[in-house]
Amino acid sequence: MRKSLILPLLLLSFHLGNSQVSITPEPSWIVKEKHDPNAQAPENGVSGGTHVLLYTEQIHMDREEVYIKSVSKAVEYSGIQNISSVVADYDPTYQKLRFHRIDVIRNGEVINRLREQDIQTARRETNAENYIYDGTISAFVNIPDVRNGDIVLYCYSKKGFNPIQKGKFSTSFVLNSTQPIDKISAHAFSKDPLHYQLINTDLEPVRKVKAGVNHYAWAQEDVPAILLEEQTPTWYVQNASVLVTEYDSWSDVIAWGRDIFTFEEPLSQELQDVISEIRNTNKKEGDRIRAALAFVQNEVRYLAIHSGIGGYKPNSPNKVMEQRFGDCKDKSVLFSAMLNDMGIEAYPTLVNTSLRKILPTLPPSSKVFDHCIVKVVDQNGSTLWYDPTLTDQAGAFDNVYMPDYRYGLVLDQNMTAMDTISDFRNNLVETFSTFKLDEMGKGAELEVRTHYYDGEADFMRAIFRNNSNDVIAQELMAFYTETYGSTSSLAAPTIIDDAAKNEFALLERYKLDSIWRPSLENTNHINLSIYPTNLTSVLTMPSQLERTTPFALSYPMVRKQHVKIMLPEYIRAQAESVTINSDYFYYDFSSNYDASENILTLDYYYKNQDDHVPASGFDAFYKDMVQLDQQIGYFIISNKNGGSSVDSFAYNLGTLIGYSMAALIPIALIVLVIVIVMNRKKKKQA
Repeated sequence: MRKSLILPLLLLSFHLGNSQVSITPEPSWIVKEKHDPNAQAPENGVSGGTHVLLYTEQIHMDREEVYIKSVSKAVEYSGIQNISSVVADYDPTYQKLRFHRIDVIRNGEVINRLREQDIQTARRETNAENYIYDGTISAFVNIPDVRNGDIVLYCYSKKGFNPIQKGKFSTSFVLNSTQPIDKISAHAFSKDPLHYQLINTDLEPVRKVKAGVNHYAWAQEDVPAILLEEQTPTWYVQNASVLVTEYDSWSDVIAWGRDIFTFEEPLSQELQDVISEIRNTNKKEGDRIRAALAFVQNEVRYLAIHSGIGGYKPNSPNKVMEQRFGDCKDKSVLFSAMLNDMGIEAYPTLVNTSLRKILPTLPPSSKVFDHCIVKVVDQNGSTLWYDPTLTDQAGAFDNVYMPDYRYGLVLDQNMTAMDTISDFRNNLVETFSTFKLDEMGKGAELEVRTHYYDGEADFMRAIFRNNSNDVIAQELMAFYTETYGSTSSLAAPTIIDDAAKNEFALLERYKLDSIWRPSLENTNHINLSIYPTNLTSVLTMPSQLERTTPFALSYPMVRKQHVKIMLPEYIRAQAESVTINSDYFYYDFSSNYDASENILTLDYYYKNQDDHVPASGFDAFYKDMVQLDQQIGYFIISNKNGGSSVDSFAYNLGTLIGYSMAALIPIALIVLVIVIVMNRKKKKQA
């Protein structure tokens, strides 16, 4: 429940000496939660060597104050490190931080460790590598002389809410952790009744009214730790949580958003000139939309400064145009203003890049969003969606790729609820691989032609624009060397980029010195193993087989691979086919052998049917994945010492040499992907 003392970027550091951080007594309005100093550590163990005795978070909405208290005991040496520092973050543009207590309790004796000279502050920017600066200040105290068996108690409060919220508050409380907790509580005070929603808990609050103030309290004891499961969807909330809000409806949030996203000032001459150029150069509405999007995406760089109200209120279109940089809100407002000036209907739209599909199920709140895109309605009444923060996008105005955000809150006065963000694209990657074998047991020439569509085309286009051809060629070569052994290039990788259709093709040619391996089953045989790396690069066998949470799948995603093997002599091979029609994915494989030409063809198709597997369907999904794993490899087996052609035969069997999908992820491609992933994480609106 404590925040980590990790400061990736310190922009300034100084001792306490400003009025925004002070030492004061605890607020009078709080509930003074007590801990049991003699509580025994849970039988099933603790995490990080610490036993959490108490954690409470309390919010008084009318006073605009947040109070936090934590009590933990070091029960192992590692726990000393974990409880020996206190970190509290605050926004200096509207908040003041007040420390109340930092005590070390040893054998019942309370030792005060809160001294003004020990409090230091630093500005830290955890997202600076993504060009996101939120202006948060961290105040931290390193507690001296903490020993095994000590209890560390600290509490502090923050005064001030972001004024951009205009008196409407919303927050969330977490009621468990990855550590067992003796006692945890959450308290909310407000003169007005609150709306709340429980997630993964049925703990209803104790509600009291005193002096006209509503007090909601959630508290529980002996809270077990939760085990976070692998590959859980980002939209699935694993903790027991309470969402609290003062908003009555999404209409109220839309009204709030329209107010802060609306600018009455006339467009600047510079911006009008750009709009006029787009209007005069492009006669069709669709071309104008596309040109305006390209301008905002590629001529206005991404930079997010989210200090104070900047986390919610965008800059005006004129300012964004003047400075030529902005965050998702700024870019969306600029793009919408340009289209509106051309008589095209466009609205900034708030989304959440993680919660996505569960957004409509949450209580209304202005804080639930982390990104902004644009909804456009063309002259035919068709709805189009655009993300102005993306770059390197291609395609016409009506087939520009949009990530799977699912739902968005359109800042349109005629809307009263979430709008559905529909998407017809499937992110297809189709690969054509041709192996021209030398004599059996020797090497081969390999030609690979891969076609990328939709978001995958944008993805690859960005890789080639952000990396040198030499680096890309080296990484691709490393992949084929890892897969097939000694490899040399027959030609530099070449690309064909059809921007209008948003299709991207990559052509590669290699010489493989030897792609045969000794057989593990028969020392007189050698094997040639063929795997559809286009599929296996995105598939892994789950390792956690008992699940209580959904299992995430990449979606939308379609993969096709066509393999042609030109053999030097006849082999025994029969046509084969495998189809797995799971509720969660579809897989189809077929093979064919042309004896007259000695050409073996393998065709693979894979599609995810949804973005996740529910916990109730995981066993069936895993069973289908095991079947896929056992069928996805194709083998050609030949006599090691040559001889009659009938000694060579082929068949489809994935486990012949114990090769599973878990070992097939192409490391070189992952290295390439990292570069662009880091560039595409510009998706945050405070």
